[in-house]
Amino acid sequence: MTFLHPWMLLGALGALIPLLVHLFDRRRPRPHPFGPLAFVLRSQKRTASRLKLKRLLLYVLRTLILLALPVALARPEWKRDAEAAAVVKGPAATAIVLDASLSMRWSDGTPLFERGRDEARDALADLRPEEPATVLVCTSSPLPPAAPGFDRSKLRQMIDEAQPTFAAADLSRCLDLAARSLEESPMAGKRLVVVSDLTAGSMRLESPAPTVKGPTGEAVRPEVVLRDAARGKDVLPNHALVDLKVEPALQAGPRAFQFTFTVKNFGEAPLKDLEAAVRSGDTVLGKGFVDVPANGTAQKSLTVRFNQGGTVVGQGTLTADGLAEDDRRAFVLAVPRPLKALVVNGAPNATRYRDEAFFMEAALSAPGSPVQVAVRDAEAGWREDLANYDLVYLLNAPAPDEAGAAKLRAFVENGGGLFISMGDHVDPEAYNTRLGGLLPRSLRLVRTSVERDDPDADDKAAKLAQVKVEHPLFAPFTGRAEEGLVGARFYRYMLLESDGGGGAPQGASQVLATYSDGAPAVAVARRGKGRVALFTSTVDRDWSDFPIRTSFLPLMQRFAAYLAGSLEEREEQRVRVGETLALRPEGNQTVTAVKAPDGAEVPHKAQPDGTVLVGPVEQPGNFSVLGGDGKPVSALAFAATLDPAESDLSRLPQDALSAHFGEETVKASSSDAERPPVPLWTWLIVAAAFAFFFEGTLLRK
Repeated sequence: MTFLHPWMLLGALGALIPLLVHLFDRRRPRPHPFGPLAFVLRSQKRTASRLKLKRLLLYVLRTLILLALPVALARPEWKRDAEAAAVVKGPAATAIVLDASLSMRWSDGTPLFERGRDEARDALADLRPEEPATVLVCTSSPLPPAAPGFDRSKLRQMIDEAQPTFAAADLSRCLDLAARSLEESPMAGKRLVVVSDLTAGSMRLESPAPTVKGPTGEAVRPEVVLRDAARGKDVLPNHALVDLKVEPALQAGPRAFQFTFTVKNFGEAPLKDLEAAVRSGDTVLGKGFVDVPANGTAQKSLTVRFNQGGTVVGQGTLTADGLAEDDRRAFVLAVPRPLKALVVNGAPNATRYRDEAFFMEAALSAPGSPVQVAVRDAEAGWREDLANYDLVYLLNAPAPDEAGAAKLRAFVENGGGLFISMGDHVDPEAYNTRLGGLLPRSLRLVRTSVERDDPDADDKAAKLAQVKVEHPLFAPFTGRAEEGLVGARFYRYMLLESDGGGGAPQGASQVLATYSDGAPAVAVARRGKGRVALFTSTVDRDWSDFPIRTSFLPLMQRFAAYLAGSLEEREEQRVRVGETLALRPEGNQTVTAVKAPDGAEVPHKAQPDGTVLVGPVEQPGNFSVLGGDGKPVSALAFAATLDPAESDLSRLPQDALSAHFGEETVKASSSDAERPPVPLWTWLIVAAAFAFFFEGTLLRK
């Protein structure tokens, strides 16, 4: 047993007062024989024993009162164990570090974070009055705590208002920050109190333990007290949806998608019939069941067909467990709407594979494509009502007359998509005159890289050299898929004027691909509400072999989606909690606000390159983006996901913690089984109060 104020034990000498009073108050009886009172003496003998017992009780109670009070004022404490005794070094400046990572949301009825806050409050209450303290709520991006002080109410308010985050927290970094704050206190003793679930990802044990500067500037290890929010649990069972991949299921239709769930089991027991579902709001779009082995991974694929096109906001979900936050993943999916395309065939041919529109029609009508194609020759094409179509393709078509050009300009400015490819029937001067306001760049002349029948045509033919794969149009053509694109040979192609030359609007075009000599291969531009794409070679085999390359079909389908404004590469919109995201508004789109799943506004800032930097994102789920009119812009909506590393709730072993922080590390908890809920000195005061009450009761009898 130890005493906080041992000099108060001198007051225990007061327990001798009842004894001294008893000794000095003793009187010897004198015999006085008196016959008639003999019967009174016999009565006193019967009550003498009761009087003696009363005096003895009064003596004991008074002694207890005078002994218990000074001992209680000396603040006795039981020695809990040898480790605890080793770290009791007197008053110390204390920094309480509260883990606020995602794993602290795990619950078995009571969230670990609630228990952690209780531990932090207890740590604050256990401090001596002369010990200054500070509090650091450890998040993914912690700020240095204030210097230790004595405002206990402010520190308790910080603990009460703390909330768990959805990201990982680096406790090693937080302990270093807390150690730096302790150096601002002149008190010699330094103490770090760590309140955490002590999971494997919470600390970097390979990094050096925190130290503070000693009186002479040397590095000294502070006292470290670990308070386990998990109360010593060996296992925190958990499973998580660590990935949700969404890709078109072309075999099931143009608006069918395959959702692939990747499920990880971090527990020691296998999981049977775990429900995996695709949801949009309260509607279940698809559901299945998956078995996951112990400490293993499994996948489950669900195919969902959508009746309508547009942006679908939803989430993949698993059967919830103790950490429900990692059992769901949000997604934002652009489902293609049906598109009607008018293909103006400038060079029809009775032999199908020599027809100008043969390869284009095959690509747009392939299984899974949402495009409905109507092919017309040049004369019939200009008689069509363009308002009935979403897309117009001019394939080696002669320039339209003034009336046709006016119809085409109105079509594009009202939101239509226009694709133009070159060929022998394209007159650059006529196109520049009639369609100069629509073309991304004015046409110049045809260049021949090599004649097709040249023996060295394969080596001398031009190839694509620079392709902007960061643009949604070419984003899939990386890695092995790039070969089908850059391997194509181009024997002829149309040269273009520089940006703004020949009457085209200045600065209105963007070149997405060039040939090996730097000449543009693909140029795009926005005109009014619509888009225009210019392909400087042919879509048949007259000027190139590109139509028979593997990349032709997917690229033409992506052209259709891009020109219709429905091409959204969700891979570019993925963001993890704690990170920032760069949104890319198109055309005249503006971003006025970004809303989190709970309705809170997310910081955003426009960048000089036209992008909008959003974040850091602090919670998972679906985020909406509001445009200049205050309405959501579905094309810019995005989803935020969790870091799968935080789902691993395996516990750090005690021997590893002791080796990292030192053998004097105390692993404390506020559970009843590990420490007494009421200090010993409190019970002594209670005993003195009861003794005082019974002493008064005996005196009145």
